[in-house]
Amino acid sequence: MLRTLFDATTQLTDPPLRRIIYFSILGSLVIMGLLAIGIWFLLSQIPLESIPYLIHVREWMGVWFTWLSNSFFAGLVGVLTFLLFPGVVSLTLGFFFDEIISAVEAKYYPGLPPRRHQSFGEVTASTLSFACITLVVNIVALPIYILLIFFPPMNLILFYVVNGYLTGREYFELVGLSRRQPVEVAMLRKCNRGRVQVAGMLIVLLMTIPLVNLLAPVIATVFMVHLYNSPKLNG
Repeated sequence: MLRTLFDATTQLTDPPLRRIIYFSILGSLVIMGLLAIGIWFLLSQIPLESIPYLIHVREWMGVWFTWLSNSFFAGLVGVLTFLLFPGVVSLTLGFFFDEIISAVEAKYYPGLPPRRHQSFGEVTASTLSFACITLVVNIVALPIYILLIFFPPMNLILFYVVNGYLTGREYFELVGLSRRQPVEVAMLRKCNRGRVQVAGMLIVLLMTIPLVNLLAPVIATVFMVHLYNSPKLNG
């Protein structure tokens, strides 16, 4: 599995993928910025002034309250962006998903029969659906993440397991639907749920590493194409 991931990262230097990488970085930055702005806007709507206890604290601390509250607010926006980014960054895939698969299969799997073309709209609709599910699941699980702060590293384990399942399923089905019917893809995924889960957790790990996460959609797609076509999975 790690060797497959390593092969996926080394292929980023291939000429067909170089142009895609630039778009991936730009798209990831845009998604991250929009996510941070959205989180900031939603949090800013919380009427903290109406909480009696905070009013007394602000009067007691004076200017220090403003400084600490702003720092806490910025940190919370950063943490939530970090937690939710893996679930939404795949929205950029619609722009270059088909090109990535073509580049990988042309080099490593030239003997495969022609696959079904997946349009921009189809990929975007699928990634949008998964993004919404992932956002809802993580928002619901957020209180649990917070409670498990007192039991490290249980909060991180839960985060990677939950998002690994969702991300692994998303990328596996996106790649699989170019060659099989939905029922066949779902059956193949269930028969290899352990591999797909581990693959998803590795992808989420990449998505939570600064700078590397900007390339994560491309690496994840290449990685999943290799995994999907591996003899162990199809044997």
